[in-house]
Amino acid sequence: MRKSALMIFVLVMVAFVALAQSAAPSLSLDQVRQKLEENYKTVATLQANFEQELWSATQGRVISKGEGSVKYKKPGRMVWQYVKPEEHLYLTDGDTIWDYTPAEKEVTVYQVKDSLYKSFLIGIGDLKKDFEVSFHSGRAKNQAGLYQLDLTPRDPTERETIGRITIYVDPETFLVRETETIDALGNRNVIRFKDVVK
Repeated sequence: MRKSALMIFVLVMVAFVALAQSAAPSLSLDQVRQKLEENYKTVATLQANFEQELWSATQGRVISKGEGSVKYKKPGRMVWQYVKPEEHLYLTDGDTIWDYTPAEKEVTVYQVKDSLYKSFLIGIGDLKKDFEVSFHSGRAKNQAGLYQLDLTPRDPTERETIGRITIYVDPETFLVRETETIDALGNRNVIRFKDVVK
């Protein structure tokens, strides 16, 4: 479960730092993907606040809500600080992830060995190479007018662990406004970003 959570943590960060310049009103799938990749490569630092909801497929309801802040500095340095439902901290330097729970005064350390993790943490991610990319439900934009891209890992093991990620991108600023991860069991992890600063 922790490996799955860490994979989601890194991949959500991928979506978070995937930024682009102003976009034309209607872009093709390849144009959207290309802008995300190009801008991800140029981002040096980024920070934002976030809200998160975890929905359980077996229970049929939201089982956890969280909020906090995230900071990113290339290459691969990242801090996710949760303030709700409880204080929790994830830190990474691109090679190691430290998972710290202050209430328990416990740190768990993970080595980043997975190629997909490393690829995006150091800023050389290739969406087309690592994922099957498509517009969500075959539609470029959702009802709110955000571009919606489904990212399904090409690697069968990663697909089994991660499932599918949908990123929602503002067509004016090209900031990723929301991510939704659905794992192989149907559990959903939604993160909404706000107050994004480059």
